[in-house]
Amino acid sequence: MTWELAQILGLCAVAACLILCVLAVRPRGAATGAFRLRSHELLGSVALAAAILHVALLLGADRAVIEHIKPTAPRYEYAGIAALLALLFLTVPAWAAFRSRLWPRHRNFQAAHVIAACLLVVTLAMHVITTDRYVHGRTEALAYILLSAIVLLGLLRPRSGKPAALPRSPLLSRLVFGRHSRLVAGIVLCALIALIPLTRASPRLALREPFVTRSDRLVLDFPHEQHRAVRCVVCHHDFLDRSGQGSCVSCHRSGRADLHVGVEARFHDFCLGCHRDPPAGLVGHGPVSGCDTCHEPPGAAPLRSRVFSRYAGRDS
Repeated sequence: MTWELAQILGLCAVAACLILCVLAVRPRGAATGAFRLRSHELLGSVALAAAILHVALLLGADRAVIEHIKPTAPRYEYAGIAALLALLFLTVPAWAAFRSRLWPRHRNFQAAHVIAACLLVVTLAMHVITTDRYVHGRTEALAYILLSAIVLLGLLRPRSGKPAALPRSPLLSRLVFGRHSRLVAGIVLCALIALIPLTRASPRLALREPFVTRSDRLVLDFPHEQHRAVRCVVCHHDFLDRSGQGSCVSCHRSGRADLHVGVEARFHDFCLGCHRDPPAGLVGHGPVSGCDTCHEPPGAAPLRSRVFSRYAGRDS
């Protein structure tokens, strides 16, 4: 229950961040406008609170989640941490008590805010798409990338009136960022380009690799008896040509040039891919409801048994 609540809070934080970026902000005291500055600040605080609770509840609900804030964490978790820091930068320093002191000139504040928002949108996309929880499958991933691109373009706020003087580019003269318009437009363009690799599976798989290779193995409880419906060669692929020697881990950590994916990314791709999108005929697969379900220390088998036995009974 705590795990699922943490995931819901994470989804709420993502939705709030995208809404914050795409909706134009009306000035204080404006007579019209559906989204005023006060509402923008309030929604930003809600997004930050939801994101912090998302992390805190995950750490409290699942002991193995601590591995995702260590240097050996997969790259998409680094993207999630970067997104949280960007959200923190976008909210706390933007409060009225700090904003005027940090940015005496409003144009400087606008430019810094939009640049941080670009970082937030891109890192959120890397985190959300790679975790494959909220956005599942190629179609949904492409839809989320398209939504992120629309949000990035929405950051290019147009002026309400005509510019006093036209710069070299008529298009840039229509933006509200003044002399920072060229910089902001360039950052938005770079952010749009950064989304393109996420449309392919191989970069998303690479984001599951850690920056720092783990020296020790995490405890893994894989019940082979619960996976008899799956052909062994699906995972033990090197048995087909009888080239299999040693363990899966030793092979995928051997540094072979023909192995483009390490053991952590490959194993999680096997497990998450099969449990979230099982092949036809497999109806007894359990849910992906946390790390402890598979990464259990000795003596914690009852947790796994409760999870799998509930679903294994459907096959009998």
